[in-house]
Amino acid sequence: MPLGNGSSERARLAGRPAAGVVTAPVVATKVRVPAAAPTVLDRPRLLAPLDELLRVPLEGPPVMVVCAPAGAGKTTLLAGWAHLLAERGGAPLAWVSLDAGDNDVFPLWSAVLGALRESGAWGQDGPLEWLGPPREDEEAGFLAGLVAAFERLTTPVCLVLDGVHEVRSPAAVRALNLLLRQLPPTLRIVLATRFPPPLILPRLRVEGRLREIGPADLTFTVGEARALLAGQGIELSSATLGVLMERTEGWAAGLRLAAMSVAGSSEPATRIAEFTGEDRAVAEYLAEEVLTGLPGQIRQFLLATCVCATFTVDLAVLLSQQEGAGQILDHLERTNTLITRGGPSARWYRYHPLLRGYLLAELGKRHRWGRRLHRTAADWFAAAGDPLVALEHGIAAGDDDLVARLITKFGLQQVLKGNGDPLRALLDTVPAQVLAQPPVALVGAAIALDRGDVPAADRCLRRVAGSARPLRTHRLRALHAVVLLHRARFEGGVREALTALETTRAGDTGDVDLDMLALSNRGTAALWLGEHRAARTDLSRALRLATAEGRDAVALHCRVHLAAVSAAEGDPAQMSAEAAAALDFAQARCWSETSRCAYLYALMGADAYQRVDQERAERLCSLSVRLLAERAERVDPTVELSALLLEAIVAFDRAEDPHGVVAAIRDLWRRFRTAQVAPALIAFAAPVEQRMALRVGEHRWAMEVLERLGRQLRPSAEHALLQAVLHAHKGHLNAARRLLDLIVNDRVPAVVAGTMVEAWLLEALLAERTGNQRRAHEALSHALALAQPRHALRPFLDAGAPARDLLVRGAGRFGRYDSFAASVLAAIPASAAGATEALTDRELDLLIELPSMRTTEEIADSLFVSVNTIKTHLRGIYRKLGVNHRRDAITAARRRGLL
Repeated sequence: MPLGNGSSERARLAGRPAAGVVTAPVVATKVRVPAAAPTVLDRPRLLAPLDELLRVPLEGPPVMVVCAPAGAGKTTLLAGWAHLLAERGGAPLAWVSLDAGDNDVFPLWSAVLGALRESGAWGQDGPLEWLGPPREDEEAGFLAGLVAAFERLTTPVCLVLDGVHEVRSPAAVRALNLLLRQLPPTLRIVLATRFPPPLILPRLRVEGRLREIGPADLTFTVGEARALLAGQGIELSSATLGVLMERTEGWAAGLRLAAMSVAGSSEPATRIAEFTGEDRAVAEYLAEEVLTGLPGQIRQFLLATCVCATFTVDLAVLLSQQEGAGQILDHLERTNTLITRGGPSARWYRYHPLLRGYLLAELGKRHRWGRRLHRTAADWFAAAGDPLVALEHGIAAGDDDLVARLITKFGLQQVLKGNGDPLRALLDTVPAQVLAQPPVALVGAAIALDRGDVPAADRCLRRVAGSARPLRTHRLRALHAVVLLHRARFEGGVREALTALETTRAGDTGDVDLDMLALSNRGTAALWLGEHRAARTDLSRALRLATAEGRDAVALHCRVHLAAVSAAEGDPAQMSAEAAAALDFAQARCWSETSRCAYLYALMGADAYQRVDQERAERLCSLSVRLLAERAERVDPTVELSALLLEAIVAFDRAEDPHGVVAAIRDLWRRFRTAQVAPALIAFAAPVEQRMALRVGEHRWAMEVLERLGRQLRPSAEHALLQAVLHAHKGHLNAARRLLDLIVNDRVPAVVAGTMVEAWLLEALLAERTGNQRRAHEALSHALALAQPRHALRPFLDAGAPARDLLVRGAGRFGRYDSFAASVLAAIPASAAGATEALTDRELDLLIELPSMRTTEEIADSLFVSVNTIKTHLRGIYRKLGVNHRRDAITAARRRGLL
């Protein structure tokens, strides 16, 4: 170990040894902390582990390695931390910026000594003044002197070695390893490197003596990126910032280059949209800092493989024609050349988006080679079972025949799997001559209809109609018929389209995807036509195929619509079980917050409404409507109408303007007047709408419901029930009961099971009004028996006080339905008794007079009736509105929309 000459003169220049000590010349900036960038961002989550290094006593490992690619912000982080330490008067810090010259141990140790002296830890005349750097193989004695110097200190010193990846020579590596092995207690070391150096870091890690900050830690979060840009006066919208984060993936250099590009721009969103690897500043940085020094073979490899967003070793071999592709990828990953590995079994590689953009721009200068590479990738991905990526490469290759084959072979499969959106986006880039081919056009129409884009489907169908090539194969004819049936579900003609479908082999072509599509469409059409048995048969067959083939989107569609079949058939237990299974299926595939589940939530909301679970019904119906509103295109009219109707129906009881709710329901029916609407929905909604119309005093609207029902449905129990309600409302009890007799004795069929509950309940109420208590109890028992399996509390709640009175009087006499009767009774609050009853025409005429504050006698004169008649009507109004005084009646009537 070279020592000083013993001279008594100890004076020195800053950072230089005492006279006589031989060192290599050290540039001052090499052992000085770099200046802090003016736009540096303090990142407390990264500064905290650095601060822990300097705690006394030390509570963790003494060595920190900061390892990340070029431009990740290693030097910026450490320099900023060093300046913060200086401002706080913290522990001494020594800094060495390593370079290729430090592969010789003499200049390496000269720089380390110079940095330690610059730290000022030993004052003006410390032991390091007489310590000189060793030559190769002289480190042992030198390290003994260095350790001895540190033993004089009571506070720690931090040595930052920046650029350790530059140290490659065996001698320099051995020297640093010696220091790491014999680390003095008061020395802390921070190693900044682009990739793991050949040091004893694995040993230190096992011994628990190593802390690490890696690429993931240095990656900027969205919040940090926003703060970094704000520090430079740049404010971006959330959407624009999202684009920037997608392009840069939080890479520090990328964010800073983007900030430079955006600074001073009046249209930052446009600049960010244009910020890619082709940006001049980005390209120059990548060329100089990332790709410089790479052999030509590796550069060719990068260009060949950049055509793929992700690739495996096997694909890389095909693209690059280099058998050593695996070794090249391993080297690139180990050296942090902006490449990452992940995916299943960690076998997929991908380049950083900016690096890939730069490489693609370079590849674009070699047009023919790029097309050949895309063709190779298309074939590989098609064989590997990823047709969407294959299609993307086929389009980039400009191979029309390949694109047509891929769409024809895999298009339906991808729609049924739930990949219609990305497939549709790819079709927008397909040349017109390819889209004009009938097989491609029919698949395009199926894709468009899957998203409810009827105009796009029509454009595709026009291409088929205008083609010189007829639909010669039975497969194409079946596909054409299926597409037309799906289209008819949106704008009518379902029966005709279904009949036309039956003339083809749809459902039995042997093409599993086409048959699945045909069965699911045929089953849905049957459901909309009220043919429930046929609907269940086809939907069940489609579900079995979809489950076996992994076609998740059509499987979910079938599950939801089978639940709708059960609901229409009046089997709520089966509906609930199927709905729960469908929801679990959707949640497992992250589809529960998409429009795919809108109809499911409407069905579940209707069930909750019948069970008088108001909160759940409101939540489910609102969710259904919201999911449909978030979808840009159309859905089946029955699905949309179901969601909108149920939301209005559920909201009615708590609405501030119930009259407006009923008016909105009328508008909905006008809007969907030409659509094919499921009979079950019509039959369910009509009695509810009529009851609401009567409650808000709109007798004419109640009549409209009856007239509309006559047009929409064949003669049914629902039609007779609406007529009976109107007769009962007018006091024509015998006429009402004659109509009810047709229903309860099964002389007219009911479309939905709930109609029978309402018919028996109305029969009970009318029998009570005519004094026939035995018949009233008998009819109420029938209503309870029908309602119990469905746990349908709603009809009894809507019947109000009269139903409650009957339940109270019959308590204990309903046999096995006593428990359910008690549940029904609990659902009808005594305080709200009668609040759901509708006012008669005479009562409504009188109600209009109440705000005038004229006397009873004056009102009687103006209506040409006796005072006693007015008093009788007043008592009816008060009872039905649940009030006791005239002023309260006016308030309640206004709240209901009657005034």
